[in-house]
Amino acid sequence: MKGVFEMILATAALGTAFLVSGCFGGASKLTEPGVSMELARERASRISGLSYEISIDIPGSRDSALSGRETVRFRSARGGKVVLDFVPTDFKVISVNGKPARARYVREHIVVPVSKGENSVVIEFTPADRYLNRNDEFLYSLFVPAHARTVFPCFDQPDLKAEYQLTLGLPEGWTAVSNTEPLFQEEHEVIFHKTKPISTYLFAFSAGKWQSEADEETGITAYYRETDPAKLAQLHDIFGEVKMAIAWLEEYTGIPMPFPKYDFVIVPDFQFGGMEHPGCIFFKAATMFLGPDPTPDERARRVELIAHETAHLWFGDMVTMKWFDDVWIKEVFANQMAAKMAQPMFPEIDHELNWLKQYVSLAMAEDRTEGATAINQHLGNLADAGLIYNNTVYDKTPVMMRKIEEYMGAEAFRDGVCEYLSSFAYSNATWDDLVSVLDRHSDKDIRGFSDVWTLSPRAGNLRGILEEYASGGGDASREAKILLSHDSYLAGPAAAAREHLDSLVGYLAEESNPVVASTIVSCITDPLRDLRDSLRLPVEARLLALSESHSLPSCRLQILRLLASEATAPEVVQAIYDIWLNESNKSLNINDYMSFTYQLALRYPDKAGDILALQRKRIDGSDPARTFNQEILRQFDFVSRAAVPGQDALDSLFSDLLKAENRTVEPWASSALSLLNHTLRDSSSVKYITPGLEAVLDVKATGDIFFPTNWSVALLGAHRSREALDALDRFLESHPDYPGLLRNKILYAAFPLQRANRIADQ
Repeated sequence: MKGVFEMILATAALGTAFLVSGCFGGASKLTEPGVSMELARERASRISGLSYEISIDIPGSRDSALSGRETVRFRSARGGKVVLDFVPTDFKVISVNGKPARARYVREHIVVPVSKGENSVVIEFTPADRYLNRNDEFLYSLFVPAHARTVFPCFDQPDLKAEYQLTLGLPEGWTAVSNTEPLFQEEHEVIFHKTKPISTYLFAFSAGKWQSEADEETGITAYYRETDPAKLAQLHDIFGEVKMAIAWLEEYTGIPMPFPKYDFVIVPDFQFGGMEHPGCIFFKAATMFLGPDPTPDERARRVELIAHETAHLWFGDMVTMKWFDDVWIKEVFANQMAAKMAQPMFPEIDHELNWLKQYVSLAMAEDRTEGATAINQHLGNLADAGLIYNNTVYDKTPVMMRKIEEYMGAEAFRDGVCEYLSSFAYSNATWDDLVSVLDRHSDKDIRGFSDVWTLSPRAGNLRGILEEYASGGGDASREAKILLSHDSYLAGPAAAAREHLDSLVGYLAEESNPVVASTIVSCITDPLRDLRDSLRLPVEARLLALSESHSLPSCRLQILRLLASEATAPEVVQAIYDIWLNESNKSLNINDYMSFTYQLALRYPDKAGDILALQRKRIDGSDPARTFNQEILRQFDFVSRAAVPGQDALDSLFSDLLKAENRTVEPWASSALSLLNHTLRDSSSVKYITPGLEAVLDVKATGDIFFPTNWSVALLGAHRSREALDALDRFLESHPDYPGLLRNKILYAAFPLQRANRIADQ
């Protein structure tokens, strides 16, 4: 691949002038960075019959750049200039309709002349690595919400669906997976079948030194890096859960699986729980491969994750939103259908109880903060699309949709959903389209009901739903009462911390339902952190006793994890240390023991070096009796830098995290930042708040959709001091024009800090 295309303009100003005078009559919004709504609408009005033939060569060395070539074919309703999206500047337009053509590069866009009717544009390009998540032994694309444009020139908007035919050149020993089956394959090259029409964010591929296993009944193939035989034995259960999800959705919708295959890749340290690329679903390894004694929560979480991503094949992949402000349409159905699917898969679980825990409580957690948003959010440019995602999108919308189902009746609701899927199959739809369909199947005012829930922050009566459950009986009633009590505590004075904590621990000691017990454990952190050390020590001792004596094994495990993270009492910390040193609790997994390592290193700074060295020896492959996993070692070496005692070393790590190239594995970066801002370091880490907040814009620009929230929580979540609040307030006051969607992420993360100082002032 040669250097920067010779016809790229030297400045954005000249490029804009070109467009104003000869392309779009002064509509500079069409070529602003990102993908503006105006550009998306202009292109959707003229482009159809879209397809991409893409060839990418992956070199054997990570130090060498990838290279690519593509042919983009489409029909244009009119002649003139067409704008393609491409962030890198290393490209060359070879031809348009078989002839050399003048092209321009303007602020992340390639502008080319086309004819009315059929067109083909041939481009050579150099992909950027960032959203290919590239390392020495594998890579995987992750284009949601609008990152395909960082890898190949395209129309990167969800309502320009296209057929894709991908060719990959591979290093020796690598294998590849994409949305479709291979059409042709040899050692160093694979050509995949053409896809059905899909949006750019759903086009996906992965290549690397993957192991694989196929289900004998269906041929569904799992790709993975895991080497532990005990974990790999879980593939049998995973295949079974996939098959149940597919069968349930086919029966409910009356539509066979919409895509020709269902393969999945279990990715180490994947940024999300999963991503629904048709035929090439990605799952996070830690959620799929569970420990030796998984809790009911962990088992249910895996089933619901599989069900969620499988539901997206119908809701999101086959029928896709037109614009990412409606992203919640696909997420609401994925979670609602996942909740329905979990019922026959886990008949022993109280699903009303699980509904409260998974959705109502998490929706309330967002609504109680200053960062709360309406369900229906405005999005002017796809560059900001990742900021739409939050608990409101994932957790409040299923609560609303369930109320709609109750309002219109389950049978009428299902009929409406099936019509919606059939009417918009392999196309795009808006929330208004869906509401119109549901309205036709009901004599109720579905649109008015929708408006009550969707148009303003904190809309809908979540607390009323909990109060209704609390007035009943059984496990769901106890769950609702716990959540209501905790919500009242978070709105009240800090003086109530000991009373609330004593109540929670008392309830926990008697609780026999593992889901309710899990909720109680999750509520303990807030009042525990609100207590001074002298008051919390006896509570920690009671919790340690419960970690050994509680009747529920899952509860004992969750209490132990809580104490490892929060304990300050010397005898409790020593008990955690003894468990870690002797590896005496067989229910703990490798991630637990690594987490214990970091926490113990903070509590025992004088022997932190020995603690970290011993844990590294356990995973570095030097002990032939242990399973060696290269990804686990890389993770430990990265995160453990945040557990050392030396302030200079910590400051150096923080400086490194401010650079995008050191945040490429986002879960590791979040873990390290969280340790740097641990409660035990609150006074020495206040200085990180201002530069950490200054970095959020760059985190958003270079990271994936959940990273701005995770970064902000890691930075602010443990702080409680007035100095920390002052730093936050100074930042917000000095940035009055800060992007609203991003500001909401910071305010969501800042809730514990703001609350602690609010109640201190009372």
